[in-house]
Amino acid sequence: QKASRAMAAIFTRLPSIVSFPARLSFGQARAFATSGITRIGTTNPRMSGTVVHHKTGLVYISGQTAADEEGITKQTRRVLAKVDERLAVAGTDKSQILSASVWLKDISGDFKSFNEAWIEWVLPDHKPARATVEANMASPGILVEIQVVAALKES
Repeated sequence: QKASRAMAAIFTRLPSIVSFPARLSFGQARAFATSGITRIGTTNPRMSGTVVHHKTGLVYISGQTAADEEGITKQTRRVLAKVDERLAVAGTDKSQILSASVWLKDISGDFKSFNEAWIEWVLPDHKPARATVEANMASPGILVEIQVVAALKES
């Protein structure tokens, strides 16, 4: 029952980035909460934007990009804002991030600027484990992609 109430509370405050769960009835929200896994942002036919595994208390945020922004600094800041938004919807925040995977299109040219934006955003006492690699991106305009795993905040 406690999990059902908590999930119902989350579903009533979902922002517009999450389409279908905002229309769930309390009964559907309860079914989500009791299934052990909540999938948020499922309009993409290939993946969920966020997956919450209630038994382990882990939140998985899919890779976030911002191809509509110009330059690595702007893209990084927008991607990190998207991470913040998704974490909030799941009921947690960046202080609970356990790990981050970062893909840069041009690590030799963008690593320094990326790190500057990252350092502005990350909480000094809550730095996650992080891996950063260079990768070919799905779209030419994508300069950075970030995927995180976080813990749910304890109530």
